[in-house]
Amino acid sequence: MRAKAWNVRKVHRWLTLLFGLQLIIWAVTGAFMVLMQLPYIHGNHLVQEADRPLEDFSVAARFQDVVATYPAATNVLLVNRFIHDRFQHVFQVTTESDKFLLEPDSLELVELNELDIQALAHLYYRPIDGQEPHLLAVDLLTQEAPSELNPRHLPVWRVDFGDRRQTSLYLSAQTGELVTKRHRAWRWFDIAWMLHIMDYQERQNISTPWILFFTVSTFLIVLSGGYLLIRHFLIRKWRMRWKR
Repeated sequence: MRAKAWNVRKVHRWLTLLFGLQLIIWAVTGAFMVLMQLPYIHGNHLVQEADRPLEDFSVAARFQDVVATYPAATNVLLVNRFIHDRFQHVFQVTTESDKFLLEPDSLELVELNELDIQALAHLYYRPIDGQEPHLLAVDLLTQEAPSELNPRHLPVWRVDFGDRRQTSLYLSAQTGELVTKRHRAWRWFDIAWMLHIMDYQERQNISTPWILFFTVSTFLIVLSGGYLLIRHFLIRKWRMRWKR
């Protein structure tokens, strides 16, 4: 009986030594993610509406022409967006594989340049009280997306701001609309999520072989520890009775 208990204790000790670090990581990252407020992580406080309300509703009469010209369109929007140094009405057309802007009179494609993106980024950005927005970098991403961005959004412009939040805005290269936003707290949360689910590449799969292996090992730690705990109290109980 003692030999059996010693073997279980030895297995429990080695399992704890080998997999204890991951248990600590799970505890720390889990607590961090629970304490952080998701609305703050999503970064809605970083941005504001950049498009203006529609002013010229006569342009809406061209909707039928847009649909006739682009029958594959799945969605057509009329927006008042800051393009080429002024607000103007344009059609935003979405198809199964593309999204683009059209000039409402000629229905020609509207192409955005870096200056347009910078101006739109300033409009989207909600500055910290008392601080003027300061651009650090503006980069066009067409081939490879950073780990914090889903590749399906390419091509996009990444606009980095020099604030204490380390804000980055991602704007569509075709339409100038805000695709997503990232900041320092989001990046820390992403690292915590990666360590928690043990998916060090895509950071999406919660059923990786690693996490399944460590889950089984943790279950064995619990079983062996429970056995030792129950055995300890049973032996203590019998010893107290024997002394009586």
